[in-house]
Amino acid sequence: MDALLKELPVHQGLARVFGALGQDGFWRALVDTLRLLVPMDNALVALMHSGRVPRLLIDFDSKGSATEQEELADYSAGMYLLDPFYQAVCAGIVDGLHSLDSVAADQFLQSEYYLSYFRSVVGSDELQFMVNVDGAVLGLSMGRSARFTLQEQGRLLCVRDWVLAAMRRHLQLMPPQGAAAEPVAGDLAALLDRFDARLSVREIETARLILQGFSSKAIAQQMGISPETVKVHRRNLYHKLNVNGHGELFALVLQPR
Repeated sequence: MDALLKELPVHQGLARVFGALGQDGFWRALVDTLRLLVPMDNALVALMHSGRVPRLLIDFDSKGSATEQEELADYSAGMYLLDPFYQAVCAGIVDGLHSLDSVAADQFLQSEYYLSYFRSVVGSDELQFMVNVDGAVLGLSMGRSARFTLQEQGRLLCVRDWVLAAMRRHLQLMPPQGAAAEPVAGDLAALLDRFDARLSVREIETARLILQGFSSKAIAQQMGISPETVKVHRRNLYHKLNVNGHGELFALVLQPR
């Protein structure tokens, strides 16, 4: 009985979640209930289609500052192309609770995207509940400055099935958004083409993987070539773009504010 009483706020939160299905207060009720299980600094709901700009549905814990609004605008303007969760959507991802570690490149935490953008916007770590709905993926992102522990991830795994079911049902109950579709996304190859540097297909692929945070060894495995050949491609693309490293490459291609 004591254990049940201790969990009473969670059960009450669960009632609010299902009572708000198809209504504007659903996401707030869901995030507040999940916070009873695991602390988080921020939460963001997005609808992601492969090859399209993600639609940001609702952002929690934003202070509404000009800087934060610019950061979200930067995401929609092109930063999403380096988002590991968006990349996972494009590659095909199953319904579930997914961690940053499970979808990110091996050196993501050393990437310029993480150091100059992700860390300030999301935090040091991120978890996402993700569910496939009508050819898109609905994601509830939870971020914070401290890493999520395995125990905390375990708590969220215990509620995963009802969270995903509620997210799917809520989207089905919401009124249609109209005929307007998200703009078609570009890709990193298209961004690199702007510089007329005559990069080869291999050099463009190398640049994409560098920006995503893959090490030379991982790039070699992804491309089926030797690490020495990766170094040649890296050197050539840096020379053609007149940059001295991945930090300058990031600044050149994504042009963060």
